[in-house]
Amino acid sequence: MSTGSSPYGTPLQGVACDLCGSNRDQTLFTLRDMMQTTSDHEYRIARCRVCDLIYLNPRPYSWDIPGLYPAEYAPFKRSALGTLARKWLHKRTVTELANLVQAPRRVLDIGCGTGELLEQVRKSGNPNVLGIEPSIQAARVARENRGLDVRTGTLEQCALPDASIDTVLISHVLEHLPSPRVTLREVDRILRPGGAVVIWVPNAASVPAKVLGRYWMGWDVPRHLYAFTPGSLHRLIGTTSLQPGEILHEKHGIEWSWGLRLWAAERFENEQLNGALAALHPAMSIGSTPLGIISSLLRSSGRIRMIAWKPFD
Repeated sequence: MSTGSSPYGTPLQGVACDLCGSNRDQTLFTLRDMMQTTSDHEYRIARCRVCDLIYLNPRPYSWDIPGLYPAEYAPFKRSALGTLARKWLHKRTVTELANLVQAPRRVLDIGCGTGELLEQVRKSGNPNVLGIEPSIQAARVARENRGLDVRTGTLEQCALPDASIDTVLISHVLEHLPSPRVTLREVDRILRPGGAVVIWVPNAASVPAKVLGRYWMGWDVPRHLYAFTPGSLHRLIGTTSLQPGEILHEKHGIEWSWGLRLWAAERFENEQLNGALAALHPAMSIGSTPLGIISSLLRSSGRIRMIAWKPFD
């Protein structure tokens, strides 16, 4: 089914709900690509009328998607300050998840980008790490610059053996995947009994999403094909044998900083102002941390983490 046209002149793909299979949805709103400005195309964000999953419909075909990730896309290319900030965050993550990423556990990072998180796992003393990354350029950086075992492609394409992984990391990747349900079923297959998958996603039911509206960075169309809530994430895990654990609401100010930038970019259309706000972005993110803390305390953070476990037979 094709509906409308993409920025490249090819049809957009109409899709059913990935969670329940229904074709009944309602339009929440339309958005253009404000974060990377790859085009002025307006994309439709829909909510399933049956299970409430939020997703992009219609969406680009798979052959158009690589062009939506420019070379300067943040996970692939960061500023010096951004690199330092991410390194600190990854070190903290490895410390918090020590029982899941320590040797001899075999750790897989799906959508590992240039391998920043995997590198910190290895530096913590665990050499048993593997990454999967669809971007040829990012995977090459991970292999050549960091010496990591990173395979180019998708989890499904890599066809790992059954019960071969102890811990799977999926950090802000699930929302990019064409079928999160299919990928999580594959995660279920490759996890050993007692293994765990750690999932980070934006939270579309959060205070930042409600306050910032169309300027919430979690929408990030057309790269984000889905927008999850705690409820829809639980239901998605429920399509596998995995057992969901408690959701952690993270404390970050980055959404508020990005919200201001996106609002100003649309409101004023001033390149000098955009450049100034981009330069101030790290400071604004730090300054907005109290808002992230408040959202977390209200259990309505814009960025959430869930650990799901593979039961023993």
